[in-house]
Amino acid sequence: MSTSMSREITLIVKVTNACNMACRYCFIEPSVFHKTMVSDTAKRVIRVFLDSDWFKSVNFVWHGGEPLLRGQRFFEDIIREQQRLPTRVAYTNSIQTNATLLDDALLAFLLQNDIAIGLSMDGPQALNDSARPMRKGPPVSAHEITLNAADRLRAHGQAPAAIVVINRANVNHPEQVYREFKERAIDMKLNPLAKSGLAATEGAAMDITAEQYGAFMVRIFDAWFDDPEPAIYIEPIRQHIARILGVPGVVHACHFSKSCHRSFLGIAPDGEIYPCGMFQGEPAFRYGNIHSMSPENVATTALFGRIEDREARVLAGCSKCAFLDLCYSGCMFHSLKNGGLFEEKDYYCAGYKVYFEHVLRRIHSDLRRASGRVDSSDTPLRSQEKRIGGAQTRPSATPRGTR
Repeated sequence: MSTSMSREITLIVKVTNACNMACRYCFIEPSVFHKTMVSDTAKRVIRVFLDSDWFKSVNFVWHGGEPLLRGQRFFEDIIREQQRLPTRVAYTNSIQTNATLLDDALLAFLLQNDIAIGLSMDGPQALNDSARPMRKGPPVSAHEITLNAADRLRAHGQAPAAIVVINRANVNHPEQVYREFKERAIDMKLNPLAKSGLAATEGAAMDITAEQYGAFMVRIFDAWFDDPEPAIYIEPIRQHIARILGVPGVVHACHFSKSCHRSFLGIAPDGEIYPCGMFQGEPAFRYGNIHSMSPENVATTALFGRIEDREARVLAGCSKCAFLDLCYSGCMFHSLKNGGLFEEKDYYCAGYKVYFEHVLRRIHSDLRRASGRVDSSDTPLRSQEKRIGGAQTRPSATPRGTR
């Protein structure tokens, strides 16, 4: 093959699209919301990767919806299947959860089996809970649930980390978001809203502009960079500083990685294979099905070729941009859903430029401080990395496999 999948792959596995929360910016399309993965499909996903002669390492990200709706037994079956046969493929497990079902027994099981846990929180309680209400039942604060889970993770020696969706509720309050995460000692990964699913409906009214995104990133960067004792990491800001300074060994978020389609795959509950977990519900972006297709053969499909051609054209159009090697044209899902044009660069491009220009000026005016922001010695949190929800957070699970 002239082009191929990477031998080191991150797999976003949607074990269910159902969720017990009703986040106003949920990106899952209504047409697939009802789907749940059966045990045979989960086992097939495990076997085709761990028995592969192509892949060297696989990072299984168990995702949803809310994956813990499947219950502990489902994940016990996953661990059992992974350990059933020897494998030459190194692998890790992580899970992205809203923590509503993360009782002490399930938490202990996940940690005992080295399944790294990622949380979600959008800032202080008022900002978080206005965007992330429970689906039914008595009012419960998702913010308090997340903080409780973070405390319990910390009690087990784990550094908690959460994905922050930048949306209309919190976009004008970056300093409040930063203070909340710092005070709670929770690392954060910032993701701009994807205008898909519920987030694309007029009633949700949660979308933001590229300019709003850029302003948010500038302000939260300053809050963190100017803090003499930041104590937490913010991704992708730390990753961008590392890239600018040439710091080796930092793995970058999928949104800002070149050729992300070669190292990420999404598996829908019915086994359908997509370029990443965001694309399910988009029939034109289906590679095939895990029950009938070897995942390394994704690179032979017409869709893979279309994505390769799109990337070449978009990168050529971005070739004179001073920030090309910081974003590589951004996220193709944002192009499709936020901008409405898959063949174009990321909808948030204008915001990226504002943010990158600001970051470069700040870094070059204070290289010593910038270096400290990517040096693990200046923070009490562990510096190892893992992928949560397709994005980089910490700490790391230990790779398994025979070597």
